[in-house]
Amino acid sequence: MARRTISPQHFYQNRILDQYAYQSAKTITLRQLVFFGRNLNEDKLIQSGNYVRKELPVRLAHRIRDFQNLPFIVGTNSFISTVYELYWSAFDRLRSFPEIKTIEDNHMFCETLKGLLREHLVVLPQLARGMMECSNHISQALIDRFMYTMLRSRISRRVLAEQQIALTTNWNKYGHSGFYSDGCIGVVNTKCNARDTVERCATVTRDAYRTYYGVEPPEVVFDGRENVVFTYIPDHIEYVLYELLKNSIRATIETYSPEVVNGVMEDMGSDTKAPEATQDTNETKEVQATSSFAQPSSRPHFAHETTPRSRPLAPSATLASKTPSYPPIRVTVSSSSTDVHFRISDQGGGIPESIYPHIWSFPSLKFKKFTNLDKVSQMAATLRERQEKIIHPMLKLGIGLRMSKVYCEYWGGGLTVFSMDGYGTDAYIKITRLGNKEENIV
Repeated sequence: MARRTISPQHFYQNRILDQYAYQSAKTITLRQLVFFGRNLNEDKLIQSGNYVRKELPVRLAHRIRDFQNLPFIVGTNSFISTVYELYWSAFDRLRSFPEIKTIEDNHMFCETLKGLLREHLVVLPQLARGMMECSNHISQALIDRFMYTMLRSRISRRVLAEQQIALTTNWNKYGHSGFYSDGCIGVVNTKCNARDTVERCATVTRDAYRTYYGVEPPEVVFDGRENVVFTYIPDHIEYVLYELLKNSIRATIETYSPEVVNGVMEDMGSDTKAPEATQDTNETKEVQATSSFAQPSSRPHFAHETTPRSRPLAPSATLASKTPSYPPIRVTVSSSSTDVHFRISDQGGGIPESIYPHIWSFPSLKFKKFTNLDKVSQMAATLRERQEKIIHPMLKLGIGLRMSKVYCEYWGGGLTVFSMDGYGTDAYIKITRLGNKEENIV
């Protein structure tokens, strides 16, 4: 990629940016999204559009200023420069968009948002590659601080844009009717079911390992409280559960049958494109640019300790003949009046002591095993892009756990990982149940 020259006007002489960068972001909560989206009318839809129109340039201005505060040599990196120019272009287009006064104006604004969401699908891989290339010039602490700030802000902007698009779509389809009867108000689902969500993610994950590894993966065993329901954005919790289950299943297979993993990696070679992935650009972009609630094509082999009808199904004869007896992955769910907790436990050998202190750090030249970012041109960080093989299900990018942490902390929750080297790993997810925590975008 040719190196770009960043305009000095952008960095040192732009007074327009200052007007927005000095403003504070007006953060929101899940509860506010739900209350505002419920009983939607034309005036509220226009009001919501104008809030998004005013808020997005402020949040972009803060991040543009963060780019400008990086060492100059980092700003000259081609990947960093590309992302910077994307941010500046989005900032300029959004701040210049006129006040929304009619439903037709709102439709035009939503089309602008859709276009920006598509254009910014390149941001995650470009940003990660750029910071990795610059890691010899800046400290790991600065890389991590910068990346976590950028990713939290990215989520916040996508939530605002996708919510406005979803509300507008629902308004066009249902008008004044109770379109939220299924629990979905825009991109927020007020009836997220913990077991169903775990089950859906287990299906996608185990199907991928079954397909590409040619073995029957470890069972996913559910225990804890049944029928835990909470309000959340499905894309966020699905991505986190998928990444953690994927890591646990892979670690278990690697520990008990490393020859299987080595054989798959050799067969993949340098071609990591999923064989069934669609190459229709418009379809791919539309799928990634809008929030979606992935639907499973089949139920997983899902076990429950006390429910006979939920015992794991028997694997096929072909897979069973070459599949070792793997210990199960156990998912425990609990809840209180304020929070929902997930624990994912495996016996996959744990995380080596040499790696464990760095599990929350982003890829750098020091950790050279993360070399697959160049194989991903776009990334929305959703379950669906793995499920539909937009990104190869077996491709290790080195940012999944970090992105999961950002998702968990965004709405006031958290992600903690404990490892017993030589035995296994426990990952704990905490998410707020009441939806009253403001976005964490600092």
